[in-house]
Amino acid sequence: MTLQVPAFVVIGGGSIGASYVRQLLRAVAAGRLATERIHVVDRDPGCAASRETDPRVRLEVAAWDEWLEARLAGFAPDDHLVPYHWAPHLLLAWLERELARSGALTMRGGEVPARGLPFEAGTRGGDRALSYASWICPPTCIEPALCPHTRGSKDWSLVHDLESVAPGFDGSIVFRCLHLIWGVGTIPMTEILAARDRVIEGLEAGPRRYLVATSSHCHALATALAVAPGAVRALASRTAV
Repeated sequence: MTLQVPAFVVIGGGSIGASYVRQLLRAVAAGRLATERIHVVDRDPGCAASRETDPRVRLEVAAWDEWLEARLAGFAPDDHLVPYHWAPHLLLAWLERELARSGALTMRGGEVPARGLPFEAGTRGGDRALSYASWICPPTCIEPALCPHTRGSKDWSLVHDLESVAPGFDGSIVFRCLHLIWGVGTIPMTEILAARDRVIEGLEAGPRRYLVATSSHCHALATALAVAPGAVRALASRTAV
């Protein structure tokens, strides 16, 4: 059976992003994948992915945040995003800008509850890095049922853990990066756009507090995000004055 994905967006054209592109093209050559376009986003016009000659590959020379803000919402629901796993929390920043366009006000902050995982640490960007692994996993790991590192059963899923609403939050928004094909993990655009719409619809209930995460089964970045309708925040500000 051939997987049909009209377009991919690969964040980062360096060695890791270029390896994702090669894996996608190999899947195409093997008849396992059909795709029309592979967009690679990198600010360096001479990045490793720029040397790819396949006509499906299109290098988009831009900063990641700027490109996502300008282009992401224009992709079709059947397209897929390939995130760069060592990047800042790009989809959180994109979600904040989309909410601002809708008139909402957002504020990051507040503690992300500890989960007792083998690795938990704060990042310079204010996110919480979480992992079931205390070792470094290869970027192309497919997260199989048997962990390649422990040689034992992988009986955990950070995606599912984070989707459960934690105390102190009104909901969880989890951008699920799961293995799609030949060592490439992706997030379907339909899930990204649905998450945005869900938060915007939630504004009808007033201020809300979400745990926003980008997560695979083993690794995640998580952040607390408060969201309020613009009128609510404006009224609160006038009252405070």
